[in-house]
Amino acid sequence: MRVLQPLLLADTHAVVTGAGSGIGQEICVRLVELGATVTGIGRNESALQRTAELVGSEQGSFRWFSADVRDCAQVRSIISEASAELGIDLLVNNAGGQFYAEADQISDNGFRAVVDLNLNAVFTVISEAKQFLARRGGSIVNISLSGVERGSVGLAHSLAARAGVLAMTKTLALEWAHLGIRVNCLAPGVVISDSLPDDIASSLRDHVVPESVPAGRPTPTADVAEFVAFIASPAGRMITGQLLQIDGAAHLGRGLHMVDEWPPTEESCDESRR
Repeated sequence: MRVLQPLLLADTHAVVTGAGSGIGQEICVRLVELGATVTGIGRNESALQRTAELVGSEQGSFRWFSADVRDCAQVRSIISEASAELGIDLLVNNAGGQFYAEADQISDNGFRAVVDLNLNAVFTVISEAKQFLARRGGSIVNISLSGVERGSVGLAHSLAARAGVLAMTKTLALEWAHLGIRVNCLAPGVVISDSLPDDIASSLRDHVVPESVPAGRPTPTADVAEFVAFIASPAGRMITGQLLQIDGAAHLGRGLHMVDEWPPTEESCDESRR
């Protein structure tokens, strides 16, 4: 639902990672609709071009850079080029990802890769952006996952990383408040976007949502984008250090269990003990 006034974010420069699909793409489109100048960062050039097409000729403007947010040199170069003149009013750390597996099925390399993308890369981007955020007192929004404070089966690696992001969010909200920088964490619930493979989207829609989301429906990407815009607006100027869960009460339910056959059957328990 669109509730914010047109041109609310005119004269705002936003940097959005993971801008080529899903939540990140929706955030870019909405911010530009509200008059912002948006710099999108992502790995897939064709996906970023698609975001640019969706933005079209709205009120603001959109430009994009192809880069891996885990690469410090690339991030430093892009942030400097994009923000030297404009500064940064809003930084959205949306890039992330994971695979689903029970903890004892996750390899060391798999664990490190997920933590590197969902925690270390967030710190890299924030560190490079700080000087530009401090110019006018900017806002940082870290996109997380519902249930980051309670756990969900199949996401040990991802939730470990995102719990680190939450702790970093609260710490930076304290450390940088005197600079006028606000730092918050948004935790969407089950998001079914066009970028998901059909089998995963079907499983989420048919099983995870009915069993794990008390509201009985997934989180629309548009709802997340609207909340990001609200936090970036003058109305959000006193919101900092918060975890805001947009999940239909999923964080109060049974958990977003992302593996098949959970709880395990007696036969599978016997097999795992062998």
